[in-house]
Amino acid sequence: MKHFEENDYGQRKEDGLKLSTEEDGDDESDCLVEILDCINLYKRDPTKQEVSWEKYGQWRQEQKSRAARLEKQLKARWELEELIDEQLNSFHSHYNRAMVPNRLKDISQILMPKWAPTYELAAMSWLGDWRPSSILDLVLVLVRSSTSLQPSSSSPSPSATSFCGSDSPGAEKLLSQLINDIRIEETIIDEEMAEIQATCILHLPFGPMNIKPGGDGSALTCVQSVFKNIERVIIKAQKLRFKALELVLKKVLSPIDAAEFLVAFEEIQDMIHQFALNHRLPLKAS
Repeated sequence: MKHFEENDYGQRKEDGLKLSTEEDGDDESDCLVEILDCINLYKRDPTKQEVSWEKYGQWRQEQKSRAARLEKQLKARWELEELIDEQLNSFHSHYNRAMVPNRLKDISQILMPKWAPTYELAAMSWLGDWRPSSILDLVLVLVRSSTSLQPSSSSPSPSATSFCGSDSPGAEKLLSQLINDIRIEETIIDEEMAEIQATCILHLPFGPMNIKPGGDGSALTCVQSVFKNIERVIIKAQKLRFKALELVLKKVLSPIDAAEFLVAFEEIQDMIHQFALNHRLPLKAS
């Protein structure tokens, strides 16, 4: 009985030692796994750079350089917009103050200016200056021509990018609508002027049926009244001209396109004037 207990105790002791050894082995394996995980976690990634004040300062310097370039571009755009506003104000002053008839003889100078050759008057004159719808037609032609010249490549040449800063399809649609609206207003003004021209002769006091002996100066009063109506029509035409320009420069075109249009507009007017001067009809010898 005693021999059996000793053997049994030895067996239990051996089993306990074996069990303890297996548990210690499992614990060591778990520790090795945790260590390897930590090594993998803190292992330096070759694609990542070490954080340092030097690298941060370099990044800040790059940001400052980019911001300075952006500020320069914004300043150039602001300056361009200021120049466009200055030019638009010049047109406003010209159409609403300088070219408004204040005296009777001013009306004839506006309608048939002596400084404009015959061909120039025939080409562009409408109650003192450009017909407003013609200005919009010019812009539409420039927008369409720039669209047709747009190359298929992703890097168009500078000569083919004129008027491409604006949304060409949207600009064409807006321009077509504006041209239609402006032409309606032109028609109204033309009808007013035609009515004045058709009736002024009948109502002039120095006509055969209206001459009264011992006139009291009412003839001059009637003439002034007729010219006052013409002045009113001219003022409407000048305002419509400015309205067309303002819509083009502010609502249709981008600042760059607006500047290009103003340059083209001036060049075309100068070309027409020079052509008319070169083809001026010779005066007949008396």
